[in-house]
Amino acid sequence: MQRDGGRRIVGAMVDWDAGRYERTAAELEPVARAVVDAAQPRPGERVLDLACGTGNAALLAAQRGAAVVGVDGAPRLLEVARERARSLDIAAEFRQGDLGTLPVPDGAADVVLSVFGLIFASDRVRALEEVARVSAPGARVFITAWIPSGPMHDMLAAMGTVLARVTEAPPSPRFAWSDAAAVEALARDAGLTHQSTTEAKLAIRAASPEAYADAGREHPMWLASAPMLERAGADAEAGGAMLAVLHEANEDPGAFLIHSPYVIHELRV
Repeated sequence: MQRDGGRRIVGAMVDWDAGRYERTAAELEPVARAVVDAAQPRPGERVLDLACGTGNAALLAAQRGAAVVGVDGAPRLLEVARERARSLDIAAEFRQGDLGTLPVPDGAADVVLSVFGLIFASDRVRALEEVARVSAPGARVFITAWIPSGPMHDMLAAMGTVLARVTEAPPSPRFAWSDAAAVEALARDAGLTHQSTTEAKLAIRAASPEAYADAGREHPMWLASAPMLERAGADAEAGGAMLAVLHEANEDPGAFLIHSPYVIHELRV
């Protein structure tokens, strides 16, 4: 999920190299597989994976014979992606770069993928213009976005409520990346055509709600928020609010299971 070197949350920037984002990346791999299945990259096609993180979509596309370049702003995650490629004996290139100034020539991609990455661009207009610039005529573009509902959304909202109160920061408006009409208009302005929007759900599992919450404390977003919560003495409050959401939404009394809704937007050049 990296995005332009960091995503701003209330009062802080997220350092996506901090903590252990690898756990979340593994959790998101089914979405990367769904995106690659939808894109159907062919042998020899040039695939660009934007905000590639640890390389989920990039490696899956490369396994199909595509010539793949992954771009991310987090150096440590890129090194994880390179090591994964080496261990699997997969040919893929990974470059450090910003979503607003991609280190890729004009018309260099036949397929562009972004699994929960482009949606965190600090300048969404510029990011889609860059997608259009680097795409060859007829290129296929696939972007995933979270739908703002369901237990994961509610859990993060619970933390955000506490964080906004202790920082006294006004809420920042967010673009409706899950809305097909909004994305269609944004894409059109960038010279892209909206083809379809497909809804799906990601199953998220753990040994228990507590185990999932504990592991989440190594997520870069929590690590960015934690100092502010701790200074305000609100760390336990935020953690408790998030855990309450997880308990209520849990679908497996013997462990932990929730489903998080998302969309896949298909665009064309």
